[in-house]
Amino acid sequence: MKIEYIPFAESMLPQAAKLLAERHARHRKNLPLLPQRFENPEVATKAVEALWQKKLKGGYVAFRSGKLIAYLMGETSADPWGRSGYVYLPGYALAENESPAVLQDLYALLGEDWVKKGCFNHYLYVSSADAELLNALFDIGFGKERVDALLDLSSDAIPRVDEAKNITLRRAGKGDATLLGNFSDVIMRALEKAPHWHPTMPEDWDELHEGWSELASDKEWIVWLALDGPHALGMIGFRPEAEEPTQMLVPPSTMYLSVAATQPEARGRGVGMALSWHGLAQAREAGYQVCYTNWISPNFLASRFWPRFGFKDVAYRVAKKVNPMIAWAKDE
Repeated sequence: MKIEYIPFAESMLPQAAKLLAERHARHRKNLPLLPQRFENPEVATKAVEALWQKKLKGGYVAFRSGKLIAYLMGETSADPWGRSGYVYLPGYALAENESPAVLQDLYALLGEDWVKKGCFNHYLYVSSADAELLNALFDIGFGKERVDALLDLSSDAIPRVDEAKNITLRRAGKGDATLLGNFSDVIMRALEKAPHWHPTMPEDWDELHEGWSELASDKEWIVWLALDGPHALGMIGFRPEAEEPTQMLVPPSTMYLSVAATQPEARGRGVGMALSWHGLAQAREAGYQVCYTNWISPNFLASRFWPRFGFKDVAYRVAKKVNPMIAWAKDE
């Protein structure tokens, strides 16, 4: 039967939520750490509704014989790197046994809307369990840019790691603002290198430094430092992750490993390994069952480090850059 593609409308939210709940139930068979709550259509409805409330949202659906078989919903944003379009994890679903070509077609429609608005950076968050869809997106020019991953703290072994020679681990506190501020450029300096080449604008450095310094007194954060005498060689920062309506990756009792950095001159001394295992062990002792983190896949320092701890990929952000000359060179 012929597939009909039409713009997403509010009246379609219940059908879309049903597809999303079914998708999540299938994915949990391969990714059991994912939160069970999104298998409930009522919870899935809240997730899709939250996206629909976005001011700059838009989307399309696919119908066959009057039945909704797929949807794609996203939003646009003006980012420092340019106008962009985003589809988040609750923003897509495909009925079981349907071809991922349907979502290719839906993206062609939504992407065209984005391009007409001058949005040339396109980002889709896709479950790692959607292998066929990922391949279909790679076929139309997308590439993997970010990895979201989970670690089972309740069953995975956390070894006892002796502190590296001349290194002391301790929790950061109010007096450590300067020490933490000195790490504010470490990650961004890594991201600006090959093969990612992601710049940080000069006007943003002061704000970054201020934000990192404030971690020392933020009660929500648990930050560990590795020190050689008075010198801070590395840090790692955790915070409890809330079960938000659109956060489809976070089960109950999850700790978020948000930031970790080792000064370049201290690399190779086991600083990052000692800090990470120590922080994960402390999270488990505090009663957390899962650790969630993410990293930029072209950042070799991260992408070759975190899988060694047992983190399992659960989602990817895939990206596509549209040549902006299409804005004036397209022949209508």
